[in-house]
Amino acid sequence: MRVVLLRHGETDRNATDRFQGQADIPLNDEGVRQAQQAALALPAGGWSAVYSSPMARAAQTAAYAAGRLDVPHHRLDGLRERHLGSLDGLYRAEFARGHPRTMRRLLDEPGYAPPGGESGNEARARFCSALHRVLTAEHTAGRVLVVAHGGVLNLLAKSLVTGDCMPGAMVRTCRALCLDAEWTARGHTRVALRGWDAAPEECAGTDRRFAPSPFVGLDDLITKEVTHT
Repeated sequence: MRVVLLRHGETDRNATDRFQGQADIPLNDEGVRQAQQAALALPAGGWSAVYSSPMARAAQTAAYAAGRLDVPHHRLDGLRERHLGSLDGLYRAEFARGHPRTMRRLLDEPGYAPPGGESGNEARARFCSALHRVLTAEHTAGRVLVVAHGGVLNLLAKSLVTGDCMPGAMVRTCRALCLDAEWTARGHTRVALRGWDAAPEECAGTDRRFAPSPFVGLDDLITKEVTHT
């Protein structure tokens, strides 16, 4: 089963490089254009549903895709962006210059939580629990679209790859992370990364053009113990 995890379109905070977190910021004009273009590029047929974070920027992006594909649009609270607490609204580059160690901890230490916010582990576990709900509901589907946020997608990707294969930057607005999902004989869900920062229409294909990566148990991502197989 192919899962296309699409980052939402651009917002004013994205355009000015500010932390956004769980602030409910809508798409700007460029974000609307990106979302419409992404929806039009998706191949018709073979989709069962569109799922999204309930936050405005993700739900708006998902609505265009659901309308284009003529499938239901479901909002799941667990697909929200990572809560960044006191960092929300700050300019990223300015913060990185003034607090380089904290910025490194935010990006590289999954156990770190900014004041009033979530740790990377907490956000990843929440997001993966919601993804598990999606895959359980859609396990007979050929492909499913999930519209979410750059921070949680980055946390997921870092849990699925190691070493030189690690994504070097956050997936861009209206670009996609591509997953394959499968089920073991005991009914456990496993996922593998097949593409990063890809065009959504490229992700939608199941021809395995992307570099292979090991399958990882989704339960392990939820319990924070990652096992590659």
